[in-house]
Amino acid sequence: MKIIVLVDSIWGGHHPTYFKIFAKTLLELGYEVIALSPEPEEVSQWVASHCPEFLDRFYSFDLPEPAISQIPYLQSHRWRKLYNTLLGLARWKILTKRIREIASKLDKTPDLVFFADLRSHGSQLGHLIFNRNIFLLNRETIFPIAWSGLNFCPAIRVPPKFSITRFAITKFDWLKRFQMFLSPYCKAMAILDEGVTSQVQSQLLGKPVIVFPDFTDESPPDLDYEISQKVYVKAAGRKIVGLLGMIDTGKGALILLEMSRQATDHWFFVFAGSLAEKGFTDEELARFQLFIKEQPDNCFFHLTRIPDESQYNALVKVCDVVLNVRRNFPYSSNTLTKAALFQKPVIASKNYCIGERVEKFNLGYTVEEGNTTQCLEALERLYEQLATGYREIQPDFKGYSRLHSIEQLKVAFQTLLEYV
Repeated sequence: MKIIVLVDSIWGGHHPTYFKIFAKTLLELGYEVIALSPEPEEVSQWVASHCPEFLDRFYSFDLPEPAISQIPYLQSHRWRKLYNTLLGLARWKILTKRIREIASKLDKTPDLVFFADLRSHGSQLGHLIFNRNIFLLNRETIFPIAWSGLNFCPAIRVPPKFSITRFAITKFDWLKRFQMFLSPYCKAMAILDEGVTSQVQSQLLGKPVIVFPDFTDESPPDLDYEISQKVYVKAAGRKIVGLLGMIDTGKGALILLEMSRQATDHWFFVFAGSLAEKGFTDEELARFQLFIKEQPDNCFFHLTRIPDESQYNALVKVCDVVLNVRRNFPYSSNTLTKAALFQKPVIASKNYCIGERVEKFNLGYTVEEGNTTQCLEALERLYEQLATGYREIQPDFKGYSRLHSIEQLKVAFQTLLEYV
């Protein structure tokens, strides 16, 4: 029986959901799983609740953060690239030590380390830093253990802007963005965006690239969730548009603000999720906070974290339309999966992965990035579609849900683990 070490250094947003479902999937496939995360007790309790029959081959341990993560000065915009590189290196070093400690304690040798999100470990690290570690005299690779992981954001859809740094990354092999994955210890890369598979594979010189589904937690909606009940009552029969999850300008907060001011009376607008103040400029944040103070009758605000997935699902269920008009976001988004699961049409940005999927599966309407007028036009078209049972667009919600299901995740993991 193979032993898989599952790793994530970050615990917020999508991270807990992905980590727990990865653990459950690997256990269901018959592997022993050693889980390393910032919240080992939470993970243990979740596994005990959702798949207790596998507890005899599941182990959960903490993963400490490096000291550099506590230095605020380095986290400023000026030093961000240096900080991310040093933080990534420090996390690899701590992880190596932690795995060796746990392997000795359990008397087990891991067959593979799988990263639930490689961004936390500096997925941009170059060849000289990672594979021929210039910080070590013996020039050994930083992480001499078989590994793989999910690269959420392979920066390949957007051409790099010209600068000395970008020029170097583009032109010189030893700095190219995927060089760390050329390590002989890296067995394969998992990605979410099926549209860039061939480009990524060419960068990896033929190394396996496995497309993972952008799945979501399919827990039944918590019908007793107070917030979703309040939304339904305040909407008073109006059709509900929801912006759910992290609330910032990049996810369309200001677009929804403008839509609420200009839309017809039969629409109601919901802002629900953590307010990411760092995702606004000072001017944008002041404008948004002033808007909240006005408490418009056609809006509902719940600007704190949605506690769990069943409550998140309750909010999706109460909506009639889900907004996904991201700004400058060339990656995958499981907001589409949530919407398709509950058969809710979306308004989404036209370009990149999200736009391609919406148009391929007719999940709603796509608009030019930042175009409020097009959003309002799409909203009115959806009002007609809701009344006629989607006669015009005929969305393939079920097809999209199957493609991005947890069952499909099992298939993807089986394919990836064939290379171990």
